[in-house]
Amino acid sequence: MGIGTRFAFTKIFAHDVTSLADFYVATLGLTVKARLDLGEGMDAIEEIILTSGRDDDSSLILWRYLERATPTAGEAVLGFNVPDIEETLRLAELAGGSVTEPPKEFTEMRAIVAFVNDPEGHLLEIVQNF
Repeated sequence: MGIGTRFAFTKIFAHDVTSLADFYVATLGLTVKARLDLGEGMDAIEEIILTSGRDDDSSLILWRYLERATPTAGEAVLGFNVPDIEETLRLAELAGGSVTEPPKEFTEMRAIVAFVNDPEGHLLEIVQNF
């Protein structure tokens, strides 16, 4: 299963994604790769994707819910690109994790996304691109 799997990103929640992006650009020299507005209603988010600019680099993603309170600082979302999302979810459950949000297709991102809690409750975002 490890072949084809890639640690792709870390997401942190922010109250003001633009100001926080400015901090990471000014402090670490990161660049803005994309700005996205996705979802609807309680699932609507604003997201800024930052990277060092290297081709193979993982991303730092700053995001906030538009219709929900920002979660407490200190928790992050670990993101993984996988070749088979259904198999990854099955293996996560077998290993003691739990699927918190089943796979959902985002055609504008050309991706299927699901969320899993590891056995200690840390949130993983599992992404299969198409």
